Amino acid sequence: MKSKNRTIQIIVFLTLIFLSLAYLLPIYVMITTSLKTIEEINRGNYLSLSGNPQFSNYREVLYGSAQFRSHMLPRLINSCIISFSVTFLSALIGGLGGYYLSRTRTTFTRILFVLVGIALYLPYQAVIIPLVIFMAKTKLALTYWGLIGAYLILNVPLASVLMGTFFLSIPRELEEAAEVDGASKVQTFFRVIVPISLPAYASVAIIVFTQVWNEFFLALSLSSPKTQTVQVVMAEAKGTTIVLYNLQMAAALIAVAIPLLFFLLLGRYFIRGILAGALKG
Repeated sequence: MKSKNRTIQIIVFLTLIFLSLAYLLPIYVMITTSLKTIEEINRGNYLSLSGNPQFSNYREVLYGSAQFRSHMLPRLINSCIISFSVTFLSALIGGLGGYYLSRTRTTFTRILFVLVGIALYLPYQAVIIPLVIFMAKTKLALTYWGLIGAYLILNVPLASVLMGTFFLSIPRELEEAAEVDGASKVQTFFRVIVPISLPAYASVAIIVFTQVWNEFFLALSLSSPKTQTVQVVMAEAKGTTIVLYNLQMAAALIAVAIPLLFFLLLGRYFIRGILAGALKG
């Protein structure tokens, strides 16, 4: 039995090493390519390190140059404003909505919970036309508020379902004890429920932030040159006649840096929050 267990451990260990290398190799190529010159890239040896690292590639991407005409820094700021705003509002509204849906036992709320869940599987391309018309009629199109509103419409149902599922796993005795002490429903929610639901909020924040940051279709349809996000710039970075792989890789690394840092800050709560609702009972 010990020999069999050791064999299984070795197989699992080798599999994890292989999967780790398969995952990290593209990132390594991105980093090395972003520091190379065009001449080094044309040699085709993508795994080798640059003899003269070109950190100026990142400066060209952020501030623009003759080769990379799109200034990425303003679009990076736009993405931060939109993504953080949508994440905060989705967590706030989704938490309140999920709490109402999970604690109110009526036929209406049960049907509403099901409808909200169904909305999660509706591709947003199906509502893009009425959404654009709505934004145009309300004069929110091509503005920050238009993009934020559109992303809220798409992400609040997700946040409500995730938070509602988590709230179902919280014992009602905690709320009853708070009510006995004279706390109102609002006080119970913010002083009792929210502090013990931080893992779920962190999970929702990571999911919503990543979706909004990486979204391209709405960012292209509802943005102006002043409100463009980083994903739109990434699509423009491919060029028309010359493919500048070094600048493309530098732009890609800058684009993934902020969501990666966001995940590293909240990542330890992610699995805990996702599994909490599933482990009820």
